[in-house]
Amino acid sequence: MAAGLPFGTARADGAVARPPDPYVYVPPEAVPLTYNWSGIYIGGNLGAATTEHKTVHDHILDPCNFVSCVFPTFTSERFGLHSTGFAGGAFIGAQKQWSWLVLGAEAGYLWTDQSATSVSALEGFILARNPGSGVDPTRVTGSMRDLFLVTGKFGWNWENILAYFKAGWANGEVDFRTSASLTGALLTTSSGRENGWTAGAGIEYALLPHIIVGVEYDYVELNPGNRAQVAVGAGPVGTHIHGGLDTQSVTARLSYKFGGSEP
Repeated sequence: MAAGLPFGTARADGAVARPPDPYVYVPPEAVPLTYNWSGIYIGGNLGAATTEHKTVHDHILDPCNFVSCVFPTFTSERFGLHSTGFAGGAFIGAQKQWSWLVLGAEAGYLWTDQSATSVSALEGFILARNPGSGVDPTRVTGSMRDLFLVTGKFGWNWENILAYFKAGWANGEVDFRTSASLTGALLTTSSGRENGWTAGAGIEYALLPHIIVGVEYDYVELNPGNRAQVAVGAGPVGTHIHGGLDTQSVTARLSYKFGGSEP
């Protein structure tokens, strides 16, 4: 081997032993988790909700009464009702973490008073065209409140940040009322709790080992179906309202998680 060319050391068999490569790739060690989302938690939420009341009433005077129909002839009319208001409540849940995966279940109560009202356009048309007809356009009012939600929860985490989806059962108090828009006289009413479904998503941040803040979106659909109205006073008998309610809410959440934060 020529001097000045130290490529390696000659072995007995004549081969040259090369020095170890200083640039051999060494994979990094896995970053250990420092927060554990497993545990039982309780909390409260505050925000806003909006509801679309898909309402059809089957006891509306048909405009043909004043053209060709035999009086009285009734028809159905769809009422577009929309409402927006405060939403807030409380919840309790439990969840378990496996590496990045978090699975759990949650039960919650959401208070909101989503009430909306609309007056019959058909009967309003009759009154406008025939002021002496004596028609008092029907006012329909729909309301939804006191939601109970039971959901499953699927999420993934990175340290103290958790993103999740949720879906399950919903139940709420739904009322329908009809009244005379000019005199204000109550005509019919109905009330009852209705079942439906809910789905949503959220993101949470563990501010402290036991304190978690977050924001959540929820969609709730309730389907009262074809509900019989109860006549009040001189109100019509045998009428129905077919209803469906779609509620969307966005709330800020504050939770307390029992148990340690260590993985």
